[in-house]
Amino acid sequence: MALKWFDGFESYTDYLDVNALIYPVAGNAAGGDGCLFSSDYGRNGNGMKMADWNHVTTFTLLSAPSSNTHIMGVALYLPYTGTPTSQWNTPSIALYDGSGTKHVSFHLDENRDIDVYDGANSVIATTSGVSILSQAWYYIEIKAIIDDSVGQIVIKVNGTNILTTTADKDTLNGSNAYVQKVYFSGAYGIANAYWDDFYWLDGSGDAPHNDFLGDIRVDVLRPNGAGSHTEFTPSAGSNYQNVDETPGPDDDTTYNDGDTTNDEDSYALGNLPAPSGTTIYGVKSQITARKTDAGDRKCKVITRSGGSDYLGAEISLLDSFQTMAEIDEDNPDDSSAWEDADVNGMEVGIKVTA
Repeated sequence: MALKWFDGFESYTDYLDVNALIYPVAGNAAGGDGCLFSSDYGRNGNGMKMADWNHVTTFTLLSAPSSNTHIMGVALYLPYTGTPTSQWNTPSIALYDGSGTKHVSFHLDENRDIDVYDGANSVIATTSGVSILSQAWYYIEIKAIIDDSVGQIVIKVNGTNILTTTADKDTLNGSNAYVQKVYFSGAYGIANAYWDDFYWLDGSGDAPHNDFLGDIRVDVLRPNGAGSHTEFTPSAGSNYQNVDETPGPDDDTTYNDGDTTNDEDSYALGNLPAPSGTTIYGVKSQITARKTDAGDRKCKVITRSGGSDYLGAEISLLDSFQTMAEIDEDNPDDSSAWEDADVNGMEVGIKVTA
């Protein structure tokens, strides 16, 4: 699967919530409260604010990709004016392997162009005349081929190709020719950076999931009715009313309790927002849960489509809440691209498996 992760930052209430992601991405937000989530920071619902370059949010794949090609896109807004400064240790975006070794990083310079640094902290490419201005949204896409002799960087801004290096760059630092961590920060010299609508692909899949997707948006659909499975015990009201919090889970305040193996609970969702008929590149089914007793308890995320249940990977629950996510590039019911009616009719839920 080429679609490794996508995020509109709609489900987090503060910076700590990113730490709760476990599948297929583990998150880490460092730097205190420098990472915040709010509709004040998004172009489409919530966004993520990095207070400055001292604060970093990291999205880490739990397993190393098999491909050395990575494609990602994200919307960027700089709310304040100022003169950015490009230096090797203050990237806005950086790509690392699983051990924390940096391959390449991307920095806004004093001309508001984008400097590309390699793992040895040398500039290997610079865009020309891009002018990433303050107080405007830009959709930035990056393709990075990680290799010590035929590495390459391609950058697009708002759909326009603004940099393609020759395919002879050394973009590999160390021996791991893949990207497993993506870092987001601010822009050095400018207070605050807002990020929204992030996608991350690798080159292992089929079209359209192995190349630039263009300017995308990520929408969240929240539970609005009981689904086909109602075997958990609600803390109050109907099951869906305990899992529909905005923006994110309220942990033990409202919940549904399933204590028997094979218990299932599922929830109908609201419809996609207009406009209809746009390409749907993937669906992420997401559930937050914890165990309430000693011993090993496990569960699977349910994606219900076309009247059938499709189960995600089995997850061992912890005593504290964790968020489990299952990504489907295509509708698992017919293995075809998602359509509006598929998404509008689906359910998301959870099954106790042990």
